[in-house]
Amino acid sequence: MLDDVVKVFIERLKTVVITDEKMTSIPLAYLATLNLPDSISHFLDQQVELWLREEEKKFESTDQFDYDQPEVRMHIDQIFDLLKQNATFDINRFNQLLERAVKLELNYLIEPHRTIKQFIFKDSHKVSTIDVYDTLKYFFRYEYYKTAISDYFNMKYLREIEETQFVDLMRQIDEKAFSEDKIGTMLKTVKTVMSFLSDAKEEEITSLPVDVLIAAFRDRNLEDYLEMANKVKDETELSEITFDEIEDMLRNNKIPGIKEEEVPIEREEEKVGIEEVEDIETSQPEVAVADIEVSEVTAPSVDEVEEDEDVEEEEEIEEEEEAVKSTVASQMASMVASQIESNIPLEDLNNMINKKVRKKAIKKLFKKKEQEYLTFIVSLNALSMWTEASALIDDEFYNYEINPYSKEAIALTDIIYTRFFPKDKYVGENDDDIGFQ
Repeated sequence: MLDDVVKVFIERLKTVVITDEKMTSIPLAYLATLNLPDSISHFLDQQVELWLREEEKKFESTDQFDYDQPEVRMHIDQIFDLLKQNATFDINRFNQLLERAVKLELNYLIEPHRTIKQFIFKDSHKVSTIDVYDTLKYFFRYEYYKTAISDYFNMKYLREIEETQFVDLMRQIDEKAFSEDKIGTMLKTVKTVMSFLSDAKEEEITSLPVDVLIAAFRDRNLEDYLEMANKVKDETELSEITFDEIEDMLRNNKIPGIKEEEVPIEREEEKVGIEEVEDIETSQPEVAVADIEVSEVTAPSVDEVEEDEDVEEEEEIEEEEEAVKSTVASQMASMVASQIESNIPLEDLNNMINKKVRKKAIKKLFKKKEQEYLTFIVSLNALSMWTEASALIDDEFYNYEINPYSKEAIALTDIIYTRFFPKDKYVGENDDDIGFQ
């Protein structure tokens, strides 16, 4: 269901943006004139800001000139304002970023804890609170998270926060958000997700996949609700359940698909129904942060530990490369044979991914498990459509708990995307840091 919603939503947004089949580039200034969702517009705007920061680093990485002089700084700012006004996306890059933006929004609606954590701490396990504020600008729903986080930072005068502390903070925020009216708050959340899906597909959505409910309950640490949703998955044949069934399950412990007499009910609560439940943006839960206290972090950060191990790990990877050469050859032979039979002229990812990106992917994404990385690449090489590859990437990253927003994950994903859309040249094609944006 969700894949279908994402596909329909993306295609609908494309029809708004791409009004001429001959369009080969999309100006940022043109996008600003369109009625696009705030989350999509902001995502694309921030992508250009990211490009500008990368450009700025290139000519400020010298000690020969003082770029901090007020007159120089003024002209630099004028240059970058002009560059931003004239920034464009080529058509394939726009399509890729649009898909990434839509998936980010949907992931956030279903699993806000996981998505915000991954998006904020994509490159480091400690960030400044200013970076947190900037990142939260990407998200335009569940405003109570942003309000509570901001209130907590201001109350504690925090200038930086570590990942474990942030996870603890998010957990306590939702404990308080759900404490007064747990069922009502969850139903508001369910309605918010359904409203987004309805808007995306332009048709009324009044049910959700059971797996989506499981992910939503697990992310918010709602263990009793998670247990009921798992029963639906394990003990019935239902793949989706309606809002009314969700409400009955939460209020009266009636598991959809299981006979009523098998589930003891002490007191049945009267249902309200989807029409009477307010969207969580209309009626947000109050979160008092005065008594929230996140845990202290005293151990060395993961980044520091990993930095000490870099040289040793890269040597291990080189040794493993020799050990798996025969396996790679066998897998590649099967892949090439399948492509010859189907006459698919797609490039081999092993040739597209350079040595540095490959090592980073094995180390950072696949935790030095080279065989699992190789199996992933072989599976991708056997595919002929980006939609199939995109689904495989999503599943693989989720199963291996890979942060899809990390620079290593984005670098690898960008190169994979380019295999299916070869006209979309990634930045730094001949550079060792290929694709790292």
